[in-house]
Amino acid sequence: MPKVLIMTSVIGGGHVFRDLAIAQELKKIMPSGYEFIFASGGNAYEMLQEEGVEVEKISALDFPVHLGTAQFFKFYFMMLRSEFLQILDLRRLIKKHHPVLVILDEYFFLTDYCRLRGIPVVFMCDFVGLPHYPFFRNPLRSLMERFFDVILTHWLARRANRWIFTGDIDHIPRDDWRVRAQKLGIIIVEPITKLQYTPPPTRTEARKKLGFAEDERVVTVTVGCIGAGEYLLKAANEAAAQLIHKVPGLRMELICGKGIDSGSLRRTAKPGVRVHDYVGNFQEFIAASDAAVVQGGLTSTIECLMIGLPMVVVPLSNHWEQANTARYVSEKFGVRKIDAKEVTAELLANALLELLNEPTRLKAQFRGDGHITAARAIASVLNFQDSASRVK
Repeated sequence: MPKVLIMTSVIGGGHVFRDLAIAQELKKIMPSGYEFIFASGGNAYEMLQEEGVEVEKISALDFPVHLGTAQFFKFYFMMLRSEFLQILDLRRLIKKHHPVLVILDEYFFLTDYCRLRGIPVVFMCDFVGLPHYPFFRNPLRSLMERFFDVILTHWLARRANRWIFTGDIDHIPRDDWRVRAQKLGIIIVEPITKLQYTPPPTRTEARKKLGFAEDERVVTVTVGCIGAGEYLLKAANEAAAQLIHKVPGLRMELICGKGIDSGSLRRTAKPGVRVHDYVGNFQEFIAASDAAVVQGGLTSTIECLMIGLPMVVVPLSNHWEQANTARYVSEKFGVRKIDAKEVTAELLANALLELLNEPTRLKAQFRGDGHITAARAIASVLNFQDSASRVK
């Protein structure tokens, strides 16, 4: 039985859901005899297990962050070390499963090994082009970012059979990379989330499922699954204490995700605040909410946009991916952003009060077909096409 190996990034939960959405579409296009094997580590491995798919465990990566600030150099070198270990994992998995195709979701240095073994490889990512740090402010960081850009342009692009970018072209931070992406033949598809294969319920349906009253004003606060958002959950908890007398029926749902101990938050939860660990039905929470606070991960932010939920985005400091996502939603959709270094309970409370007093549903023009376009591009590597793509 031919197998397709999907290596899901160990950083963040959004990769899990986009890979699952794409795999489901691939099953519709490719012959029924094909088997899909997932591989990941850390929180992503646990999430894939909970989704009920076959998944192999590989080396994980601890995300170096303290009080909302990512440690750039530590993360950079930890990522390089992680990918070195994951080459050994990839070698083991290829030997075990003999895949006819490998899909690498943000594994930058594994494409060469696949080509060495004569296996077609698809590279996927949700960012293209690094915003360069000013040279005279930090020469070493600036040079490292430019070096990484060169690798992406002149090396990675020639190694993968397909390079897929899951995101709006306006999410690419620099004009030169927007042009370069098209010249390199990068396939740009819409952002992909769990909403593509698990349609959200209506507000009324979601509130009934979750046990929320119709007259409650619900705020959901989520920090993703990298284990780096306890500071924001604590600030939101304190903000609830300031809002409780200003917003009748306030209900705040704090979602810790993976990697955060919810015990201390539960013990200090203010009136109207509920604390959750990882939830598999996040789409129901945002469908039931009147506003949200998100840390800045692309998937959570995009899901709020797709539902039209007003939100405040709080990107980690010194984390260029989240900063770029915050820039994108702020410029294109008018979303309020607060840097992690600046966030306080008072600032968060004022921002939420503004959203709740003057609710404006966000309008994002997403078709919701990113997983379909990506699956067709991947299947074409093995010369499979569905009837819809052949018509085009």
